[in-house]
Amino acid sequence: MLRIPTKSLLLVNGLLWTAIGTKIALIGVDYYGRLESVPWWYYLLSAVVFGLFWFMFTGVVRKYAERIMAMPEPRTSIFKTFSVKGYLIIAFMITLGITLKRIPQVPDSFIAWFYCGLGPGLLSAGIRFIIRWWKAIAK
Repeated sequence: MLRIPTKSLLLVNGLLWTAIGTKIALIGVDYYGRLESVPWWYYLLSAVVFGLFWFMFTGVVRKYAERIMAMPEPRTSIFKTFSVKGYLIIAFMITLGITLKRIPQVPDSFIAWFYCGLGPGLLSAGIRFIIRWWKAIAK
C-alpha cells in the first residue's frame, strides 16, 4: 500500500480537490457556451451555489485536515484520508453528478450554473488543503 509522509496527505487532498474542481468548473463553462443566451441571474445562481459549497467545504477541509494532522504515524496510506462515511459521500456525489448529466430532462442551463458554482467551491477547498499543507511543513 502506498505510504507517504502524513502531512503530505494535505497536499494530495489539495491537488485532488483542485483538479476535480477545475474539471467541474470547465464542464460548467462548456455548458454555458452551449446556451443561446445567458440571463444575468444564471451567474447569480452560480455565485449562490459557490457560496453554499464554499461554506460546506470549509467545514470538510477543517475536519479532514484535523484528522490527518492527528494521525500518529509519520507515514500513512493515502486511503486513510477519509473515513468510510467520507468515501460513501464521495461515491454518492460522483454518482449524482454523472446521473444529472445523463438525464435528458436536466437542462444544459442547470448544468452550466450549478457546475460553475460547484467547481470553484471544490477548487477553493483544494487551495485551503494546500495552504494547510504549506503551513504544516513550515513548522
